[in-house]
Amino acid sequence: MEFGPAQVLDSLGEAPASELLGPHGPDLEGEFGRPFRVLHRALELYTAGSVLGLLGDLGLDAPLRRGATLEGLCAGLPDQARVPLAWMLSFLAQEGLLEARDGLSRLPPEGRVDLEGLRALAEAEAPGQGIAFDLIAGVRRHIRPFFASGTPGEALLFDLTLFPLWLAYFRNDNPVYRPNNLFALLALREGLPEGARILELGAGAGSFARMVAERAGTEGWAGRLAEYRFTDVAPAFLRKAQRELPSELPGFPLAFQSLDLDRPLEDQGIATASLDAIVAINVVHVARDLHGTLRDLRSRLKPEGRLIVGECLKPALDRALYQEFAFSFLSSFTAVDLDPRWRPAHGFLTPELWQAAVAHAGFGNSHWVPDVRPLMDRHPAFNAGALVAHS
Repeated sequence: MEFGPAQVLDSLGEAPASELLGPHGPDLEGEFGRPFRVLHRALELYTAGSVLGLLGDLGLDAPLRRGATLEGLCAGLPDQARVPLAWMLSFLAQEGLLEARDGLSRLPPEGRVDLEGLRALAEAEAPGQGIAFDLIAGVRRHIRPFFASGTPGEALLFDLTLFPLWLAYFRNDNPVYRPNNLFALLALREGLPEGARILELGAGAGSFARMVAERAGTEGWAGRLAEYRFTDVAPAFLRKAQRELPSELPGFPLAFQSLDLDRPLEDQGIATASLDAIVAINVVHVARDLHGTLRDLRSRLKPEGRLIVGECLKPALDRALYQEFAFSFLSSFTAVDLDPRWRPAHGFLTPELWQAAVAHAGFGNSHWVPDVRPLMDRHPAFNAGALVAHS
């Protein structure tokens, strides 16, 4: 069976109803229209096809045609190969491209994915939005030394060839990424005090800072911002932001700082009870010690301060998301401390686990923008939200 455009169009479903979007419905209207839903489903199948291609590149398709265990596939490969291989098998089984039973995985001979057809469909429905496909294809091309020689994923996926693709992906005009920023912005602007001091963790390519500056200006709350501290642990992201953002965002109260989430914030010059809001978009899930990091972040907030955690979310912990394909090769994503109560697995979590984690770290009331669980239950393409946790 060939998986391609027909499967995408057959599974689109409807956009979320306005009542599910709650009070933020007017701001979210149009975000999840047909172009978004086509891109999301096409990217799922394109990732599945790229995984099949990668298994073939590695010579693992033949044993999988016969039937193989994860242990058998890992034999002779570096230890780091186990986590991404396990994810790949799970994802293919979920997409109906692999049969899994009693620990044995088998690729049916007839399954294939029309990669070019999926890209053509996406271009027709959302012209000029092919960057996510380019990034997935780039991961497949660059990752073979991860398996062949044990080269770390970070060195392969953030080299000079792929780095521009990451920058292009994390933009506000990318419809499958933009909601991550928009949810966090809607959460941030609620009740923001005068003279607000905001810190963004892992600000990366700067798309959220750009959105804040634009919306604050057009909506009339820019005057409430006293400082926006742009931080990242990656020198390349930080240097790029320092070169570009001051001239792009004149009058926006920017400050820049290198910041490592896994080191005590006090040691990095972030004073106790000094911030009105801390924003982190798809960052906190890589904290090695999630509980310790959340407690440290809480201590940096003023008594009425808020932590806003924008995250890619799983409807259930055993659900594989296509966004995990690249990240499963990164030790920062996989090598974290686990706890059965709020972090039983690495990577992306469910909404309920996030709320359990912030509650255990001492935060007060927390809520999601928008209310994500009803949306996730009715719309499989919906897998992001911003958690607001009060200090």
